[in-house]
Amino acid sequence: MGKYDDILYLARPISKKHAPMPRSDRAKQFMPFAALKGYDDAISQKQVVYEPRMELGDEQRDRLDAALLRLHETLRAGGHPRVAVLCFVPRPDGIPSSPPLGQYLSFAGVVQRMNLENQRLQLDGQWLPLADIIALTEEG
Repeated sequence: MGKYDDILYLARPISKKHAPMPRSDRAKQFMPFAALKGYDDAISQKQVVYEPRMELGDEQRDRLDAALLRLHETLRAGGHPRVAVLCFVPRPDGIPSSPPLGQYLSFAGVVQRMNLENQRLQLDGQWLPLADIIALTEEG
């Protein structure tokens, strides 16, 4: 007779304090994990193509300034318009370059505030620098 034969065929113990764990939660214990934190992000950043920041011409700058002025007046009157914004977002690694490199991303949402002192626009809780906006259109 072996050392553990007396307990070998006993029923599985069930806790009186804790309910059994659902199968879906038990399976999560064995899911793969990221052994190298940040590795996937670093690889995906290397795959992003950054482009140089473009300078707006006088006509484009005038149109943008007029759109920002209309937006500011609407906000002062108590309105919160829905807009689409094309904005330059600098590289997240912060490595300086000349000209600055980044991506052009589109943002759409409701404008909450415009801070002229800090030159920023709050769009659905996210602050965007006015200097980085290259196009702004009001959505009906």
